[in-house]
Amino acid sequence: MKRITLVLIGLALLAMPLAASQFQQLPFDQVARESSFVVRGTVEQTWSKWDDSHEVIFTYATVRVHRYFGEATGPDTLVVREVGGMVDGYVQEAIGFPGIRTGENVVFFLSPVEEGGEYRIHAYNQGKYLVVNRGGVEVLIEDPFKQGEGRPERTDRGPRVNAIDSSAGITIDEFAGMVEAARAGDAVNVVDMK
Repeated sequence: MKRITLVLIGLALLAMPLAASQFQQLPFDQVARESSFVVRGTVEQTWSKWDDSHEVIFTYATVRVHRYFGEATGPDTLVVREVGGMVDGYVQEAIGFPGIRTGENVVFFLSPVEEGGEYRIHAYNQGKYLVVNRGGVEVLIEDPFKQGEGRPERTDRGPRVNAIDSSAGITIDEFAGMVEAARAGDAVNVVDMK
């Protein structure tokens, strides 16, 4: 009896960290309201470096902002910082966090980093969408590539779009309406972007 009890306690303790490491899916309206900025932009440059204590690698991205959604406006260029990257051949990946790649056309939900004037992607991968062009219309899709899940095929302009489901997504105008409704406290008709 004691042995079975100890085994069950041991299994429960092992399972706790697994459950704690899962990302909680947040409602779209909550992500939109909690973000300081919601922007459409282009990732112009990325670089990675160690934090001051040389324990964590961060990737930084200069994002040229083409549009702010909702009532907020801001500068033409923002610096976005995310955990993970490569410095001097040493790679750190934050499993499940969004990756940022030079040349990507994106929509980000952003929140300020505590120090430094940079921003982070709010709500992990829920705060990042890729912008693709379909017949002259800009469409948003979820970024299927997350840190720790392999590398996307690359072109000189970011990941290959044909590696992404071509039937998914919503238009920029539909997205803008969703953000405006969420920030106004109205009901949001969420469209599946997968």
